[in-house]
Amino acid sequence: GAGGGKTYSLCLEPLRSIRVKGFGAVTFRRTYPSIFAEGSLWDTASTIYPYFKGRGSVGNAEWTFPEWGTRIAFSHMADESDKDSWLSAQIPLIQFDQLEEFSSTMFWFMLGRNRTSCGVRPLIRAGANPKPGWLADLVQWWWSPETGYAIEEHSGKVRWFCRVKGRLYWFNSREEAVASFPESLPMSFTFIKALVDDNPRLLAN
Repeated sequence: GAGGGKTYSLCLEPLRSIRVKGFGAVTFRRTYPSIFAEGSLWDTASTIYPYFKGRGSVGNAEWTFPEWGTRIAFSHMADESDKDSWLSAQIPLIQFDQLEEFSSTMFWFMLGRNRTSCGVRPLIRAGANPKPGWLADLVQWWWSPETGYAIEEHSGKVRWFCRVKGRLYWFNSREEAVASFPESLPMSFTFIKALVDDNPRLLAN
């Protein structure tokens, strides 16, 4: 839901590994102007990263951290062809702000770029308000078709999947996934419900 602190969380996430040599993160919005929209990614990052000696460059849409030689970049993917410019990229942390605005092909393509040798476990984070379509289908185990709302007891529960020939197979553990598809790489996945009621600071303001 709106106001749950999704964008703020996405700005915080890269700081877990900002001191690791070779680490880098890219956070995507669908369009370039939306990165700099009032109160959006850039404004939020500007309230956080200076405390970590970050230097922001509006022209490059990125923050650098000279003390550790790392950076956090913001980018966009307005057209399907834009994803091709990331073909040879190796990105430890990939994030999407408003994932529902992206296509499924963009998401799965970038998942293949989520790799690194810096020692940080590759990770994808996304904030979203899932609408009917591919994203709602992806997180369907976490929400109720009857109510259209997230299932409280499923929120934050981790499941595993294998993607074989474009089809997803879900499992309750990594061991189950490996047993079913020993030649595939199982990945963990979870969905966490967030509402404005979870953000007392915003409500107070």
